[in-house]
Amino acid sequence: MRSSIMFSMSLGVVLATLQTIHAQNSSGNVESGRVLAKAWCAECHRVESKTFGVFAADFAEVANLPSTTALSLKVFFQSSHKEMPNFTLKPAEADDIIAYILSLKRK
Repeated sequence: MRSSIMFSMSLGVVLATLQTIHAQNSSGNVESGRVLAKAWCAECHRVESKTFGVFAADFAEVANLPSTTALSLKVFFQSSHKEMPNFTLKPAEADDIIAYILSLKRK
């Protein structure tokens, strides 16, 4: 019983956070996002077709995953990941990188 209450409370917090994130304006600048991605991400990720990421996900592949949306990327950027440096992105920077990644989605 106690664990189900804790689960319900945790789920409520997560859903409230996602709602807040979704409500924020997610329109970013694609070119600024490309510049930021080249500066901060290209050491590990392939961020453009002409760059060579060492071991992390290719941004075009990430963009084309069915689960990749502006919301899923915002949540990802706000979460800590042990394989990634712990960058602290300003909301506008995150929006720009998200806009860039989403611009790589095949149409």
